[in-house]
Amino acid sequence: MMNERKPDRVGQVFAALGKSVCYLALFLGMQVAVMLPLIVSIVSEAITGESVVDEDAILALLSVDTMTLSMISGLLTLTVVLAFYLIRRKKLGEALWLRPVPVPALLTGVTLAPGLYVVITVALAALPEAWLDSYSEASADVAEGTLIGIIAVAVVAPVVEEIIFRGLVMNRLARVMPGWLAVVLSAAVFGACHGHPIWFAYAFVLGAIFGFIDLRANSILPSILGHVAFNAIGQVLSCIPETEEGTELVIALGVLIVIGIIAPILDRGAIAALFRPAPKPLPAQELPAKPQDYDYDPWDL
Repeated sequence: MMNERKPDRVGQVFAALGKSVCYLALFLGMQVAVMLPLIVSIVSEAITGESVVDEDAILALLSVDTMTLSMISGLLTLTVVLAFYLIRRKKLGEALWLRPVPVPALLTGVTLAPGLYVVITVALAALPEAWLDSYSEASADVAEGTLIGIIAVAVVAPVVEEIIFRGLVMNRLARVMPGWLAVVLSAAVFGACHGHPIWFAYAFVLGAIFGFIDLRANSILPSILGHVAFNAIGQVLSCIPETEEGTELVIALGVLIVIGIIAPILDRGAIAALFRPAPKPLPAQELPAKPQDYDYDPWDL
């Protein structure tokens, strides 16, 4: 019996990996498709119009348009995903893992976001100066404090990324492998898509934490709200005017630390529930008669 089921299991794993690659290809391909015409146009105009390429002008134009293009690619990706499942008449709540959850569990990502932001900020500050310079240069394209930047970074990106990396990739993988492995793989891919090594590091950590929360909550809604809150904090802090003394930023971080301590305390019941043992599987005679009626639990290893 075991030998007969093993090929099916292997086939399911490869099918889940194949679907995950397709979702990732859609996410990255849409970004390339939207960005490529602008890059080609700028480079072509610079080469044919001037003998010397004005790199500063090109970088400035790219930095202005990057957030807009990123927002457009995200919205197009979301549109394709929604259209695909609507055409197939799939329930979006199940297909994209947008299942409703109780309010305390729904807010776990939000309550943890301020503390995570503080921890990551402190970790970044402890890095060597050369690493920070490289990171700052890589982050130069990210518009902060602008309306487009806020919409793209704090709204569109979190929703699209959580649907792709947690709702589709991790959810599919968790059906055919242990939950912890699905979390690690999806978080690694999520981090790799951010490019820069420092981005990879903290995106991997965030992806793993959000993935863990989602598996326990059985929905990606907590991670969507948590991701929105985390990115919104960065946008809000970027609006604070810089002074030579830096007191405003210190005060803002102090407030963020206080919120990062109080918020998890207020939501401690839901956060504690994340670490409770998964319910034991029912005895064989109590399982539903039809396998398709059984709600697969990725933590039931």
